[in-house]
Amino acid sequence: MKAAKILIAIPAATLSLGAFSISSEASDDVYNLVFSTYLPPSYEYIYVPAENFVNKIQERSEGRLKVDLFHSAQLFEGHDELSALSRGDIDITNMTGTYPSASVPSIGVFALPFMFDDIDHLSRALEAGLLESGLNEEMKENHDTIILGVAPLDPYEFYSRQHPILEKEDFGGKVWATTGSTDAQAIQLLGGSPTGMASSELYLAFDRGVVDATPRPLITGLGRSLDEVIEYISLATFLVDTSILAMNRDAWERLPEDLQEIILEAAKERDAEQFAMVEDFITEALAYYEENGVTIHEMSADAVADLRNLTAPVIEEWANNVANGERYLEIIEATREGGVEAQ
Repeated sequence: MKAAKILIAIPAATLSLGAFSISSEASDDVYNLVFSTYLPPSYEYIYVPAENFVNKIQERSEGRLKVDLFHSAQLFEGHDELSALSRGDIDITNMTGTYPSASVPSIGVFALPFMFDDIDHLSRALEAGLLESGLNEEMKENHDTIILGVAPLDPYEFYSRQHPILEKEDFGGKVWATTGSTDAQAIQLLGGSPTGMASSELYLAFDRGVVDATPRPLITGLGRSLDEVIEYISLATFLVDTSILAMNRDAWERLPEDLQEIILEAAKERDAEQFAMVEDFITEALAYYEENGVTIHEMSADAVADLRNLTAPVIEEWANNVANGERYLEIIEATREGGVEAQ
């Protein structure tokens, strides 16, 4: 199902007197926007900040921005959101970073193995100008997309069925359910056997012994009841996927400057709210897993450093195939704990 392109300026004089205060001036025109996300409201730390963003821009614009919010893939699946946004079939989306990485290679920086120490590290890198290394411009010029903000999903950690994942030797001899090419490459370099698998298939795959382990966010494990079929979770911040709030370029450029400012301010608040909610979620999710019999391990800093070195070829390949690839990596390293903030 596609949403028709909806971004129109309706003269305020044509609106019902009961809906808005009326003015005949062009600055009081109303802009109707369609916001589409494949994520359901049950993914609270993503959906609630997005919903609050919508409410804020409507309220602060005093009715000049009207947003129809569609969730749960009512309009488009996650893999289709960027193309729908680029075409103008929708005006705003909140896409998961891994999905458009095939068509926007620079977005893959968020899914490189062991790239970020934690979500605080991601925050520091964004603050230091990570998006300005080329991603903003690439999205605008090649995909007619304006990035409004970036916030994290909770990091990918290692779920396993029979043995905990504590060091490089624990990856070999296991079948790993992976989500895409990047994590599959990394798992293979660590000695595992990757097989692509949707999250909807994980429960039965673990239950039947088809797979031994998987790297997934904690929210996926909760949503798929993996606590019933796995024994261990090992914390290593394997990947930090992102929630990218973005708007169609034409829709953005049609808006008056004051409405653009309202949207950008609300987008910053959305980012901050989601960062905070993810932090809280991680604490609550780990407690839930432990209460339900899952043993939680935290991999040592030395073990993680070893894994980062072993998977470095994935990062090098990405950097060699992305414009300004080394600049992204410089910012990430400079903002690592103990690093010097990038300028």
